[in-house]
Amino acid sequence: MNNSDLELITRVAWLHFMEGMTQREIARHLNISQPKVARLLDRAQKSGIVKISIESPLANCLTIEKKLQELFPSLEDSLVVPASPRQDLLETLGRAGAWYLERVLSDGDLVGIAWGRTLKQVALSIKSAPVKNLKFVTLVGGLTASASLNPYTIGERLASIFEGECYYLYAPAVVESEEIRDFYLRERINQKTLDLARQAKWSLLGIGAVDPRYSIYALTGFIDYHEWELLLQKGAVGDMVGQFYNREGEIIDTPLHRRTVAIPLEDIRHMPRVIGIAGGDNKVEAILGALRGGFINILITDEETALKIIERGEKNE
Repeated sequence: MNNSDLELITRVAWLHFMEGMTQREIARHLNISQPKVARLLDRAQKSGIVKISIESPLANCLTIEKKLQELFPSLEDSLVVPASPRQDLLETLGRAGAWYLERVLSDGDLVGIAWGRTLKQVALSIKSAPVKNLKFVTLVGGLTASASLNPYTIGERLASIFEGECYYLYAPAVVESEEIRDFYLRERINQKTLDLARQAKWSLLGIGAVDPRYSIYALTGFIDYHEWELLLQKGAVGDMVGQFYNREGEIIDTPLHRRTVAIPLEDIRHMPRVIGIAGGDNKVEAILGALRGGFINILITDEETALKIIERGEKNE
């Protein structure tokens, strides 16, 4: 039994035996057929996962997922995975993101995507597509360096895997002035892309920390020392689609914000299914801010990060 099978069998068993959900409810919740739910429950019993309780290293993660959703009512779903000491955290999150997408996406879905190391790893972790004809749309402009982290590169790979198409914002993510930003946003092709982005059924976003050592902005040179200082003075803790916010999820308005070519975070709040994927000690405050700001309603993270989010979230209730 591979890890993917174990994940699904454990989840189905937990929902049925511990949460009391019917097979029909589980099938609808996990986007799988009811006969498959029955087969998975049978395998759970025959393999020994289900005894008096659910015996699996993932059971604790399911408890944590439930606690997250109780603490943050806007969180419609979550996926918490054990962090393996033998595997890089980015690889762990990439595999988790790939597993989630493979489970929820349907033929013809429109998916918004951003940039970053974690999204790159998600794209690399998807080996075969269970569905086809997907459309991907970039939610932020392109990078001038670090090509593998570019939304264009990630979108192109995903479109190839899912035998679909990708639509791009034709502009750098950060430009020299607000006037140039407005020029790009007025371009007809970019207006069409943003209109399409607002219709995305799913969106997959990385969550960045305000840390010059790891930020994509440091890699690309988009932000200089003075801009970092201004962001820190204003209480920035994280960024999504190139826009920064504080620990309460309030968007921070700076000259950088007004030079960024991306779908506004205000619009992200109104999109139906926004998946935030991130993990690590340096991302805890950024994830909390994203949850409080209502920028994501689905979270994919690792067990240690999730526990710290719960701990800090409970202190501020």
